[in-house]
Amino acid sequence: MASKKQVVETIALACSECKRRNYTTTKNRKTMQEKLELMKYCKWDRKHTLHKETKVK
Repeated sequence: MASKKQVVETIALACSECKRRNYTTTKNRKTMQEKLELMKYCKWDRKHTLHKETKVK
């Protein structure tokens, strides 16, 4: 059986400087079609950097 696509999906947030996936969160695909971008703290860079949405592996 094929499963339906979920409305709420789990995403990962990757640092734009070191490219590591530091955070995971959920997002509703019906209300937010664009990719999520947030300023979050990167513990490897030790500063706040832009984190962009990526797929969870």
